[in-house]
This record gives sequence, C-alpha cells and structure tokens, in this order.
Amino acid sequence: MPSSAEPAPPTGIHHTGPPGPTTTPPATQSGSGSGSRVIPFGRRNTRTGRGRRTPQPAQPERVVAPGSPEQQLAETAEAWFLKRGTSLTDETTAATYRATLDLVQLMLDGSLHEQIVGEDEHRHLTGMVRGLRDAPDVL
Repeated sequence: MPSSAEPAPPTGIHHTGPPGPTTTPPATQSGSGSGSRVIPFGRRNTRTGRGRRTPQPAQPERVVAPGSPEQQLAETAEAWFLKRGTSLTDETTAATYRATLDLVQLMLDGSLHEQIVGEDEHRHLTGMVRGLRDAPDVL
C-alpha cells in the first residue's frame, strides 16, 4: 500500500473540482500573468448525504517542549493578542486567527502559482505560517 504522502494511482474515475477554470502547474506555464488563476481548496468536504458528517479520527494531542521555538512563538503571538485585550485561548479569537492565516496561505499559494515567489521562498514562508497557525494549540 502506498504511503499517504504519495499520490494515488489513477483509477480512471475523474472527479470534478470546484466550478471555474483550471490551469496547469506553475512549472509548465509560461509567463507570470498567463492562464487562468487557481484557488486551491485544502479542506475536503466531510459531509455525506442529508447533511450528516462522516466520522473523523481523533487528532492526537500535540506535545510541545517547554522553551522550544514553537512554544516561544506561541507565547509571542499570545502576548501580541493580550496587548489588544483578547487571547488565542478564546475559541472565537483562535478560529478567526486561523482563518486569517489560511487566507495568508492562499495568498502565498497564489504567489507561487503566479511565479512571484519561488519554491524555496514558498516552502520557507509556508513553514512560518504553519508555525503561527499552530500557536493556539500550543498554549
């Protein structure tokens, strides 16, 4: 059985994506402004018929070592929010924070697609956004 990190072999079944134009990956596209724009959707629909959700496996509890870079980043982000009278431990604030960082990631993905940033820069910035996005879970 292939690793979950490897793409599955083609099955002959074509699943259509969201409505709208599609493009080829940035490596095969010429020029930064050519072709249609792509909006990647990272969230898979977990609903089945009649609005019922499919069971999702429990996520393992994340353990971060005290004093680790992840812990320090989470504390820095929390201090930033505390100065503004809110906290990342508040579920509504954390949800809005994550949604904002998802939008930042969408911008980075679009910048990669439009060849505004290269693969290395995209990977580096994506790692930084992921570290920030995990901050509420670390606190």
